[in-house]
Amino acid sequence: MHYPIKLNYDDMAVLLDIHEDLMTWNTDESLVLQNLCEKLQSAFTSCLVWGGSIDEDAKLIIKGAAGEGSERIKGTVLDVDSSEYRPIRECIETLLPITVQNGLIEFHSQVFETLPPDIRKARFDLYPLTSESQCVGLLGISAKSYKNRKQYPSTLLQLTAQHAGFALGMLKTFVAKDKAQNNLKLAAAVFDSSLEGIFITDTNGTILAANDAVTRITGYAPSELIGQNPRLLKSERHGKDFYIALWAAVYSHNQWEGEIWNKKKNGEIYPEWLSISAIKNEYGQVENYIGIFIDISKQKEAENHLTYLAYHDKLTGLPNRDLFYDRLNTAILQAKRHQVEIAVLFIDLDHFKYINDTFGHTSGDIVLQQVAARLTMCLRETDTLARMGGDEFTVVLQDFDNRGDVETTAQRILKSLSVPLILENQELYISASIGISFFPEDGGNPALLMKHADTAMYSAKNSGRKCLHFFRSSMEGYSLKRIEMEQQLRQGLERNEFKLYYQPQINLESGRIIGAEALIRWQHPEKGLLPPSQFIAIAEDTGLIEPIGEWVLREAWSQRQGWHRSGWEDFRIAVNLSAHQFDRISLIKTVADVLGESDIDPAILELELTETVAMQDVGKTLNILNELKKFGVQLSIDDFGTGYSSLMYLRQFPIDRLKIDRTFVANIAHNPNEAAIVVAIIAMAHSMGLEVIAEGVETKGQLSFLKMHGCNEAQGYLMGKPMSGPALFSRLQQEAR
Repeated sequence: MHYPIKLNYDDMAVLLDIHEDLMTWNTDESLVLQNLCEKLQSAFTSCLVWGGSIDEDAKLIIKGAAGEGSERIKGTVLDVDSSEYRPIRECIETLLPITVQNGLIEFHSQVFETLPPDIRKARFDLYPLTSESQCVGLLGISAKSYKNRKQYPSTLLQLTAQHAGFALGMLKTFVAKDKAQNNLKLAAAVFDSSLEGIFITDTNGTILAANDAVTRITGYAPSELIGQNPRLLKSERHGKDFYIALWAAVYSHNQWEGEIWNKKKNGEIYPEWLSISAIKNEYGQVENYIGIFIDISKQKEAENHLTYLAYHDKLTGLPNRDLFYDRLNTAILQAKRHQVEIAVLFIDLDHFKYINDTFGHTSGDIVLQQVAARLTMCLRETDTLARMGGDEFTVVLQDFDNRGDVETTAQRILKSLSVPLILENQELYISASIGISFFPEDGGNPALLMKHADTAMYSAKNSGRKCLHFFRSSMEGYSLKRIEMEQQLRQGLERNEFKLYYQPQINLESGRIIGAEALIRWQHPEKGLLPPSQFIAIAEDTGLIEPIGEWVLREAWSQRQGWHRSGWEDFRIAVNLSAHQFDRISLIKTVADVLGESDIDPAILELELTETVAMQDVGKTLNILNELKKFGVQLSIDDFGTGYSSLMYLRQFPIDRLKIDRTFVANIAHNPNEAAIVVAIIAMAHSMGLEVIAEGVETKGQLSFLKMHGCNEAQGYLMGKPMSGPALFSRLQQEAR
């Protein structure tokens, strides 16, 4: 009976281990069956395994047992013709596996009554041990709980039973003197039912018999093999020393087992697992050799696939951290040998956490796949690109003429990532920060080069992102300082070390202060008053920006209530919303709670959202802005002109004003192109019913230009630097006089 091979690597290992014992041709049936039971019990942790041989009187003698209660049944003789052993007789007669659901208790036999009750009641499986279509023995396996035990595959046990039956059959025939002349014929007949390729040779290596599986695997018919030497199958992939060692093992230990590459009749080279055993006569003389083999091509493919998975990132298919370090180490050794430089690039996507939080991790994975594809296009085939995890990628560059070539490659990467990705049918803009270190100047080993590239990358992030930095010794300790800064930020929140400063916003028609933008400062206990540029980037990376942003909103509104009680009712206060803060559902509740703490007009609160954040997920932005608008607050788009707004979407937002970014305002007096952009923004906003405020106004020329073209409001050093709350209140009082 033939069964399809469906064995995984572990099951194949079990089968080969059992096969090794069976092929020792031990003449003691009890030892053969005992070894078989112990290996199965160990492999599948069954509570009881036993094996029996059928004697000439058709009695079943249990000669091997392993597991709980095994010693109580070993040596027992069962009369299988008795009615109480009907399942055993059925297995012997049908040559098919039998399952006894109620366990050994169903036999109603005193033989098994000495076993523990839970073993007798356990489900019981019987497998026939067959030889030449005759049952020569039985294999019994039981377990207390199928739910908790390892489910052993039926195919493996059927093959095991088939091999054990073959071994018992061969054992009986080889030790029977009156059948000595028929040994090879009997073996050939049994071999034909095996799924493994089996051939028998004489002591000179001439093939005497081969089964059908040999033909199926190699393509050679038995007639083409008989009389030939197995070297006919040699692939030439092994040298002379390999075969010398193989036969030395056979001569010394009567056996060799291992992987070997052979050649099929059609010329295909394939791997096989081969076992060669010496067959001895009763006098201990070698009379034959038996070779048993299986094609392990699929197993090798599985191994190669597992190896690939072990060294490649599953999401992007790029080399992973382990393979990257291996290649980096190899590159360093080559660079030492040839006395050349190599470069390590550490690439980290900017604000990738926001993408995951906004679109979900599935969409985030799609972004990472697209980024990996773009990075690959920017590099040569000889360069190594890897994903280290999360949104971090690394590159090893070799064979460059100078550092300018490395910078060109890094700039090419930044430019490639500046082109919008398509995610969920809309454009998504991303950027990256890149740190670069060089061997040997910045480090002589992989760990140091990576550390310095990482340090340079964080330096790039701290400088505003979307850029690259080469490592410099002055950056040493930057990572530690960054960790220290994060700890101090957390303490700063707890100790209330943050303060708000306010920059006046002027109505250009009346020249009066009509509002102020709340700007955070950190009164560091050691470093003094710090501007946001020195800590906001770290706050964003660590998630601290959310509680800090909420603090700003509550503190600014509390300050505004104080001014309201002092008589300033129409004075607007503007508060910036960070990308992380805007994306949280809790923002709506926070704004509702803040406004609910007072009875003043919500319209004097303006919430500012940058253009880039607003356009990340237009649908979500629209929903959040509509919810905020229900409270009666004013809404503005900050840094307008620096992002990638679509007028079609912008018209849908319930906003009140646009804020022209300072980079355009700075050049309006001497750059016609940027002046034209400012004029266009003002005209577009007015056509949409929006007011316009310009930030960064520092000269009278800039102010005159903005007035001339109808800009409604402005803020900047010309009108007033950021100042404390009391200082702003004092200025308001002066203007009122």
